[in-house]
Amino acid sequence: MIAYSLISRQITGFVLAGMLLSPAAALAQSGQMDMPAQQGQQSTAEPPPQPSAAEMAQMRKDVQTAAAWRLPPDFIPRMTSTLQALRSSGLQPPPPAGQLSLDATIQRVNGVPGLDPLLKAHGFTARDFVIGLTCFGMTVALTHNPQAQNSPQAPKLNPANVALINSSPEGVQALMQEMNAQPQQ
Repeated sequence: MIAYSLISRQITGFVLAGMLLSPAAALAQSGQMDMPAQQGQQSTAEPPPQPSAAEMAQMRKDVQTAAAWRLPPDFIPRMTSTLQALRSSGLQPPPPAGQLSLDATIQRVNGVPGLDPLLKAHGFTARDFVIGLTCFGMTVALTHNPQAQNSPQAPKLNPANVALINSSPEGVQALMQEMNAQPQQ
């Protein structure tokens, strides 16, 4: 699976779990977001330590930042095109390393040689790319899970993003498929 889908999934899964569940449940949720090479293998590693109060506060802030982020009206086709170009070029943002904040993830993406010009050619900065994918993943996840969406701890989604996702089920499906596509060698 492509690293940029993992960025979105890991952040989305962890921050949603952090907001909606207890810290212990959040860690269990984040353990389900392992890298593909780790999937299907038994792990003897100990679970990561529980997040500190400061880390939980940062997760909550990141959740709210992503939930409130305004996706542009052309986000779905433009991000789909961007991911196709990334796959074709062989460029991949770095895979997640532990539980990183949005800012740390953006910094890691900024550090990939050759990625910035490709993102700019599609109208994205590294920040737009990371937060946009995170926002998209979070909005899709919450709109498809009414129980989580109705939780009092759920972040308030940007209504324009919900409308965007609901208005283009085919586009959402195409972007989700592209997020799961294998890189070209």
